[in-house]
Amino acid sequence: MLELALHYGQGPVMMQSIADNQGVSRKYLDTIFTSLKNAGLVHSRRGIGGGHVLTRDPEKVQVGEILRAIEGPISLVDCVSDPKLCDRSHRCVTRDVWSEVSDAIEKVLDNITLAELVRKHAGKGSEPHRCAV
Repeated sequence: MLELALHYGQGPVMMQSIADNQGVSRKYLDTIFTSLKNAGLVHSRRGIGGGHVLTRDPEKVQVGEILRAIEGPISLVDCVSDPKLCDRSHRCVTRDVWSEVSDAIEKVLDNITLAELVRKHAGKGSEPHRCAV
């Protein structure tokens, strides 16, 4: 997503270019991009001049939204996002703690946009963009 944000407004970015810059396999990216497309975060264009583009301005895309699209709910333990997984979840004190921690993480991630990552990237120079987002 950072690669797409770095090229926002410049046209589609080819999958192989993203794979090369990030040092990941094309197959891995295909899996990620399927989730991102299903979440409506990216659009693919086929053919000559094709590739991938963001569906929204990087200022309007939150890192938390990206992670939820790829990984699902942001929670440190499964019972936080699905209390039915544990018959003690309604009375579990530690689940309450994990829930608060998960909420805090989600809040931080939802307050960071792709545009902010682009600005931070610019401040770090022009080294390869290997990152998790």
